[in-house]
Amino acid sequence: MPGLPFAFAEGQASLSSTRTGGRRMRIATRLVLAGALLGAATAVQAADLTIAVEVAPTSMDPHFHNFGPNKSLHAHVYQGLVGRAPDQSLVPALATAWRATGPNEWEFALRGDARFHDGTPFTAEDVAFTFRRAREVRGSPSSYAFFLAPVSEVQVLDPQRIRITTTATFPDLPAYVSQIGIVSARIGADAQTADYNAGRAAIGTGPYRFRGFVPGERVELARSTTWNGEAEPWENVTFRVIAQPAARVAALLAGDVDMIANVPPQQVARLRQDARFKVVTGVSPLLVTFFPDHAEREAPFATTNDGRPMPNPFRDLRVRRAVSIAIDRRGIAERVMDGLASPTMQFMPPGYSGHLADIAVPAADVAEARRLLAEAGFPDGFRLTLHCLNNRIVNDEQICQAVAQMLGRIGIRTTVDAMPQAVFVPRAQRFEFSLFMHGLSTELAEPASLLLPSVATMDRERRTGAINRGRYSNAEFDRLLAQAQTTLDPVARAALMDRAQRILIEEVALVPVHHQVNAWATRATLVQTPRQDEFTLATMVRPAR
Repeated sequence: MPGLPFAFAEGQASLSSTRTGGRRMRIATRLVLAGALLGAATAVQAADLTIAVEVAPTSMDPHFHNFGPNKSLHAHVYQGLVGRAPDQSLVPALATAWRATGPNEWEFALRGDARFHDGTPFTAEDVAFTFRRAREVRGSPSSYAFFLAPVSEVQVLDPQRIRITTTATFPDLPAYVSQIGIVSARIGADAQTADYNAGRAAIGTGPYRFRGFVPGERVELARSTTWNGEAEPWENVTFRVIAQPAARVAALLAGDVDMIANVPPQQVARLRQDARFKVVTGVSPLLVTFFPDHAEREAPFATTNDGRPMPNPFRDLRVRRAVSIAIDRRGIAERVMDGLASPTMQFMPPGYSGHLADIAVPAADVAEARRLLAEAGFPDGFRLTLHCLNNRIVNDEQICQAVAQMLGRIGIRTTVDAMPQAVFVPRAQRFEFSLFMHGLSTELAEPASLLLPSVATMDRERRTGAINRGRYSNAEFDRLLAQAQTTLDPVARAALMDRAQRILIEEVALVPVHHQVNAWATRATLVQTPRQDEFTLATMVRPAR
């Protein structure tokens, strides 16, 4: 949040105390074995870790802004009732167990040994307070209330047990509450977002505690003394914001940081060939896809070859299929993304719930695409303006330029209009585009949370289709999706989602291209475990043995 002063938690030293001669002490000089010469039990003296990230977090308030860089940072300080393993499976966190006790009721058993960073015990009252607060944070640009919309009541049964009642049968409740970081009811009762940013209220139960926050520049964390999970090797962790990809790589090469997130694709091979560094990659849930306009009768950005208005070609399934099979997905992954993409024809990546193992990625077929266009009444093709971002998805404009060339081969003469997100999103919300590229992702590692806002029929009362900017609508898909959302049996639910997704693929509701592959680079002296949720966590980094 611009304008907020740099803040330190009470009793903490300034940042300069972690520097020597203006440079961070090297990890190799700070990892020693205590008592090794005496044959005593060894203990690792903690080192400091500096990580460079691309996008700045906006707040230390875990309920202010539902935003990936915030959530990645907050995962060090706060815990939810339910956590996520690196593969996104649900694991215990502040809740040790949970179960559905009825169609609309869940009970969660809570840890009795968890403490906040100020030493106070964690209890069910903190959960009840947090769930109230997360709905009510003022000025939120993207509220966490979405994750609590299914919750109608939270009852404290005893200090280590809560009951959550939902408005309807809701099998995804554990996944939804995993997104809500628990805060102290005692400290948070009168706290505002500014108090969290200043450190006065930024007190969680996580492995690290707040030290300082310079908006747009860096965040400082220190190892928690009240954490009773797996011991963390890092005494202090610094997240530095370095927005420019080349500058992040330069900082790693110079030894100014120990790890960088979002390695630019063109630098991956170089870093892999350098023995001083390691590169780790992982397929993310971020789907790069094209949205065709399913609704307008006359396409605003598709014309005949001589520039005259024409009926919207994307309302014809044959045209949508032609566009899809014209795209050389593997070529984009290899030549545009330098291998940092997983080509796809579907919505969920491998390893996620809802991934359809039998859906293959076909090779581009120019002849078949031309045949489909001719069958649809466009033997000579047409002209198209393709709208894209140029500052949000890795190589976004380059992907669009490549697709424009591929569409040109089948007779769709395509011009790319790329723009920053601040310009793009309002125009997309006004349904101005005929075909545009964007990214879709899910925080919940299951398909309903991705499909409900993006391809379900737009309906404010049912809260569906909030970002369905292609205005796709299919009654059978909507029915299957709604039924899946109220089916507790996981096998039956998966079968419903399978059928729903196959409708989307058959109708080319969207034109998926690839799931983005994330890359991190570290010093060779470190070992990092990548996560599918794209989070960059100090807790996933360890000294190499």
